[in-house]
Amino acid sequence: MRLHLSDPTYTQKLAAFFQGLGQKALVSGPDQIEVVVPERGLKGASARIELEIYLRVWRVLYPDAAVAVENGE
Repeated sequence: MRLHLSDPTYTQKLAAFFQGLGQKALVSGPDQIEVVVPERGLKGASARIELEIYLRVWRVLYPDAAVAVENGE
C-alpha cells in the first residue's frame, strides 16, 4: 500500500509511526511510504483494515499531515 503525504517533512515520522506499530514501512520518496500488506485473502483484508485504523490515529495526532492512500488495486 503506497501512502502519499501532503507535507514531506512528515515522511520519516509516518514511517517510524508504522514501524513502531510493528509494520514494515519503507520510505520510497520524499513524500511517499510503502507499507507492506498481504495482497489477497482474509489476512490481506484484515491487514488493510488495520492500517486504515492506524491512519485514523495518525490523522488525529497530526491533522496538518494529510495522507492519501493508493491501494494499487
